[in-house]
Parts: sequence; structure tokens; C-alpha cells
Amino acid sequence: MKLSIITVNLNNRSGLEKTILSVVNQSYSDYELIVIDGGSTDGSADLISQYKSEISYWISEKDKGIYNAMNKGIAVARGEYCYFLNSGDYFTGNSVLEELFKLDIHADIVSGNVLKIRSNGKYRSIEPHDKPTLHKLCIHSLPHQASLINRALFAEIGNYNESYRIVSDFDFFLRAIVVHKKTYQKVDLNFSYFNLLGISSNMDNFGAAKEESYLCLKNNFPDMVDDLMDYRYFYVSNIGQFIRMIQKKEKLYSFLNRVVGKLFALKKFIIGK
Repeated sequence: MKLSIITVNLNNRSGLEKTILSVVNQSYSDYELIVIDGGSTDGSADLISQYKSEISYWISEKDKGIYNAMNKGIAVARGEYCYFLNSGDYFTGNSVLEELFKLDIHADIVSGNVLKIRSNGKYRSIEPHDKPTLHKLCIHSLPHQASLINRALFAEIGNYNESYRIVSDFDFFLRAIVVHKKTYQKVDLNFSYFNLLGISSNMDNFGAAKEESYLCLKNNFPDMVDDLMDYRYFYVSNIGQFIRMIQKKEKLYSFLNRVVGKLFALKKFIIGK
């Protein structure tokens, strides 16, 4: 079997149905669908039972959080690759998997584009890194809604760290790509639509996410943690994002760099420092 699609759900019946339908309507069929429900009380279990002929494995029971649920899915998966498409997220079309597996998929981690849906219904495309490095992953991690992970990696380097509530996918990709040097492949394909209702997208969780990011970086790179945190949170700030945007326009960046250089020279000339 080529692919294990793992869907985690908690009290999101309507989103879960949208996710399931986007899977079962795929023109590609060499996959299994695994649904891990956290003991929902909104009728999600009844919905899962309704689609049980399309689902290879499902369970509805209390869990210890999203990463515990994802690890439960990994434990029963049989596919060569695992792909996490959680409730409320859905494929961009019915031929996504067919188009994907027409390509030469061979790396340990394969990432494509994810389309983030805004509250106004519009979306923006988020592309993964061409070549993810420690510093690039610190700016933004790979999207799990658009990433295939070779199932053997979990046995080799460990599952998602359940001590984190928010950043365990960031931690996993750091360990896999930076620490263990696993292979990576970017594909030019829009995988899925991703809603911004999850725990990691909620600004109320910004402080907790920052604390977890620090612990994650400290555990993996203890000698670099403070510098990496400064780098991470500068580049996700508004001014950092503006600089990254300008850097993509080489001529404009070069011009502004010269202007700022002249301003610093003028400051030194005026005040002597």
C-alpha cells in the first residue's frame, strides 16, 4: 500500500465529513483512510460509522491531545507514506493523489503547497522550502497538510513528541531533516485547503507556542537556542516578513540596502559614531 491518510478529529462533525468526502472522491485508490476521533460528543462517531465502508480503521476515545491522536494513527498505519489530513482540511481536487504519484516520489519527506483559508473565504498559497535548513525551518516549518512522511522514519527517529501541544510537527521535521539528515523532496502541487481554526493558528496560543518553540530548540540545539529564537521571532514579526518580501525583489532590495548604507554613513559623519 502506498499511502496511509490519517485524519484526527474532535467535535468537528461538519469539517470531518468534508475531509472524508475529499478523500473518498479521489481518482487514486492505493490508500487507506484512518480516522482517530478523540471521543467527540457532536455526532462525529455516527458520521464515521456512516462512512465505515470507506474507512480502513477508526476509533473514538479520549486522547491526550492532537499529537497523541496522530501517533495512534501511525501505530496502525500500513502504507509506505503517512499523510495527515485533519478534520476540516480537504484536498484541492479529486485528482491530487493521482497527480502526485505520477511523479517520481522517492524521498523520506515529500512536501507540496497548502492553501490557507482566511476568515473571509479567500486563501493564500504557502509553498514549502526548496531546500529546508535549520534557519529556514525556524522561520516556518513544513506544512503537515501537504507533506508525506515515509512511515519507516517514525520507527527510526521516533513519533511526535506528545509533551508539546503545538510545535511537535516543527520538532519532528527539525529532527528528521536537520539532525538525522533525511532526504527531502519538494513537488509543485497544491495538496490541500487548510483552515485557520486549529490550535497552532490561534493567536491566543502565541505565548504557549513561543515557550514550546524554545524548549524544542533547546532540546535539539542547546548551544544555539537563544540565537535561533531571536532569528525565529524576528523573521515572523511584521518587519521581518517585510524584509523577506523585499529580499525576493533583488533590484529593490539592492537599492534599499544602498540607501540604508548611505543613511548610516551620514549618521556617522554627523555624530561621529
